[in-house]
Amino acid sequence: TSDFVHKLENSSKGMITGTFFRASSSVKGKSSVSPNRATVSNHTPKVHVIADYIIKYPEIRSEEEREKYKAVFNDQYLEYKDLHRNIITTLNKFRELDTMVNQLPRKGKSWERIQNILKIYQDKKNDPAFLEKKERCDYLKAKLRHIKNKILDYDQETADNHWT
Repeated sequence: TSDFVHKLENSSKGMITGTFFRASSSVKGKSSVSPNRATVSNHTPKVHVIADYIIKYPEIRSEEEREKYKAVFNDQYLEYKDLHRNIITTLNKFRELDTMVNQLPRKGKSWERIQNILKIYQDKKNDPAFLEKKERCDYLKAKLRHIKNKILDYDQETADNHWT
């Protein structure tokens, strides 16, 4: 497997794209934002990136909310499945091409032609449309995991309350 395919597969682990909110911590109750430059301290606040769905989909408090979350999950799961299938197919093609390229002779008349083909191949690997689909897929995966966990938490809490 080429370094690119490996990096591409691992690049978005732990990274979520989409709409984010920044939340910064402050020191000893002081605001980390100061309109007056003279009062700015040397402290650099830590920036915590919070995905939009964390805020939009908090703990479920009612059966109605649960049904709304489930509807969002089902709707976006279809998009995720389609994107995931497309990305897996493309990554498998990249792996197959990587294997073929690694088996090609590195010398001789045909090397210049092979170099031209490799350039086209590298361009396809770095295609912004593909990379955008990959980011969207990773975002949806994380969002769907979050929503599913909120539904499971609600179901567990409801079951626990039912038996007590």
